[in-house]
Amino acid sequence: MIRILLIALLFTIPLIGQVETLNNTSVIEMSRAGLPADLVLKKIASSRATFDVSALGLIELKKAGVDDSIIAFMMERHQPAPSIAKGSGPESPLPYSESATRSERSTQGSVTSAKTIAFTKSSLHPSRQALEKELMKRKDFQSMNLSILRYKEQADLFVEIGYVSGSWISHRYVYRVYDRHSGAVVAAGETTSWGSLAENLARNIARSLTSARAGKLV
Repeated sequence: MIRILLIALLFTIPLIGQVETLNNTSVIEMSRAGLPADLVLKKIASSRATFDVSALGLIELKKAGVDDSIIAFMMERHQPAPSIAKGSGPESPLPYSESATRSERSTQGSVTSAKTIAFTKSSLHPSRQALEKELMKRKDFQSMNLSILRYKEQADLFVEIGYVSGSWISHRYVYRVYDRHSGAVVAAGETTSWGSLAENLARNIARSLTSARAGKLV
């Protein structure tokens, strides 16, 4: 009996820590099985995703009866590969100081010229509405005159927010701000959910954008 248990354990150990990959079919099957939307959302948040969120993919999800909140979250988790312009090739490497100076100018310019911003999340919290509400309260964010858009494909800047796996005690969340046109990271940081996660993120994101506008890499 002990030998059987040991053999079973040996086969089980390699599976520990593996993260399941979900696709459209997985989500449709969970929805048809009657799982509540909040449970499906949690499963998506804790898994890798290879979702088809093309027009045909979305139509298929809707016809299958998948909840709208689930479809919206699937779109947020979908990360298309950045396109590369035809004819572009690798540039000659720059000396460190010149490269750093150009990077600072590029960062400052992209943030200063930006007119719109959008948010994507790989975590359930905070809600988009709560984060946007907290941002709109802040004078430093208001002074940037950034309009908040629903989809990152239409925005000049977009912010990715994610929960740091395993931070059960500190409840850490990280964010990165990207220039959508170049794909460059223009700001980044982290905070915790202690107090109010939406308020903490809004404060840190606004400060990071303010620093980037001043030409400081953060």
